[in-house]
Amino acid sequence: MKILIIILLIVVILIVVGKRILFPRYEEIEVTGKYEIGCEDYWVTEDKEDPFLKDGSPREVQVRVWYPQNYDNPDTKLPVVIASHGSCGTIDNNRSLYREFTSHGYVVLAVSHPGHAFDTLHSNGKKQSVSMDYLKEMSGMNPQEKPKEAAALFAEWMELRMTDLSVVMDDFVEKVIQEPDRYKSADTSRFVAIGHSAGGSTALGMARIRTDVVGVIALESPCMYDIKGVENGDYIMDDSDYEMPVLNIYSDASYSHLYEWKQYRNNVKFLESENENYENIYYEGAGHMGLCDLSLASPILAGLLDQAKSEVEPSELLKRLNADCLDFLQSI
Repeated sequence: MKILIIILLIVVILIVVGKRILFPRYEEIEVTGKYEIGCEDYWVTEDKEDPFLKDGSPREVQVRVWYPQNYDNPDTKLPVVIASHGSCGTIDNNRSLYREFTSHGYVVLAVSHPGHAFDTLHSNGKKQSVSMDYLKEMSGMNPQEKPKEAAALFAEWMELRMTDLSVVMDDFVEKVIQEPDRYKSADTSRFVAIGHSAGGSTALGMARIRTDVVGVIALESPCMYDIKGVENGDYIMDDSDYEMPVLNIYSDASYSHLYEWKQYRNNVKFLESENENYENIYYEGAGHMGLCDLSLASPILAGLLDQAKSEVEPSELLKRLNADCLDFLQSI
């Protein structure tokens, strides 16, 4: 019994120490705006089954709304930001960015995509983890060698995620009608869609299907929704211009590969276009996970996922990212 107790104590110590090492304490990035930040969760139920639960349950989407509590300029309404996380991301994927936006008066709707998120909290208190089927799809996909399979998966993922965002947007329009004093700054006729990785692909897709999306911020994201099929081993793309401002931000993970990775063909168009709607920024020395708050919450895990240690200090990179995104948002 003593030996078992000692073993259990050692295991507990290793778990605690390991967690501290993997997720060290860190100081939250200070916001630069003047408004106090409010935050709360709510849930939106879709009129369809959740394909990942496989028990007939309706799909329920968790929303974390960030809003300025003391907005003092009722004559000026601002676009509502709707945010989509990357594959296996979380509802707090770019928490520091959401807080920065809110401190300047914007309402931010951060959405968790059940099955695609690392975990999602449901209204009944239960958690839904990332789908094993989804993980298998991602790990087995090869966009360069097997474009037909990749195109089919891209279409499936975009349909699921974009439906989530559309339902949340429509629901929020009704919420503002019911609670106008809580969301004083929100102009629900204008949304800016943002996202990291697959979340940015979702944001770009929303600009194609909704006229109330007036801007897009894509953090290292291919235009998945623009891929309409495959012919002779190459993607058939909708390469028509976006009619609203688009900000694309890249790291070392993709920037040097944009011309060789077929799924990024429309991103190359953004780079080469003289269209004033398109803005492109490259952070040299940064990794893919440096463009989200995982780099701050767990530098070790972010480094492992990027297969390299970022040359840029996480908080400094995120401050730069937040400033660039805020400048873009305020220009809309």
